[in-house]
Formats: sequence, structure tokens, C-alpha cells
Amino acid sequence: MRFAIFVLSACCASLAFFTLHSFWAWAAPIALFIAGSLLAEYAFGRLASPEEKQRDLEDRVRNPPT
Repeated sequence: MRFAIFVLSACCASLAFFTLHSFWAWAAPIALFIAGSLLAEYAFGRLASPEEKQRDLEDRVRNPPT
């Protein structure tokens, strides 16, 4: 679910970048990308089971993001 929302927001951001031809060509994709990332984390927090959240935390501890 998290990945699907992330991909959808990235697609919307790239679509906005290629269709807008002004200052918004840079601001809109960044805003869409940030909003999509926040929505993905919120959805994961609300929909994931406690075991899935635990596995995600363990995975992040073993493989920290760079």
C-alpha cells in the first residue's frame, strides 16, 4: 500500500512537471511528492497490523536508509 501511494504521487508529480510551464513547474511536483510520502506513511500507520509494523521497524534497524 505504501509503495502504491508513493508511485502514484511520483506519477502525479512528473505529470505536473511536464504540463506546467511556470514557477509551479518546480513547486507543484515537490509539493505532490511530499504530500504523497506523508499520505503513504499515514496509510501504513493506520492499515498495517502490529506485526507488520514491528517487522518494518526491525528491517529499518538492520538496514538503515542512506
